[in-house]
Amino acid sequence: MTSFFSAESASAFMKPWLRLERGLRLGRFRVFAEEYPDITTEERDILWRALVRFNDAKLLNTKQQIQYEEGKIVGIRGLKMIRGESGTTFKIETRPTKRTKVKEDSEVGGEKIDETIGA
Repeated sequence: MTSFFSAESASAFMKPWLRLERGLRLGRFRVFAEEYPDITTEERDILWRALVRFNDAKLLNTKQQIQYEEGKIVGIRGLKMIRGESGTTFKIETRPTKRTKVKEDSEVGGEKIDETIGA
């Protein structure tokens, strides 16, 4: 019985990014944030929260945006980390398509989508 559940668990992560359920995506975001190089523990938490917000805003729903291989996020296109006096900010820079209006890089519906450490 245990081997059945472990096999199902392993196969769930082998699905393409677009087929993963929200909970599985959040787990993959957590692993990506934990393995992100050269950031502090506080910045890892801010990165994870930012990734969740970007996902909820549908900025990470394409296979062009997420580089996902063998059950692991390899990279996220457009993810930028900006360290400044006011703290560290993570943003997603998106490219506008020909059919859509150009929006500011990390704004959706008038709500700014970034996370900052510090004041």
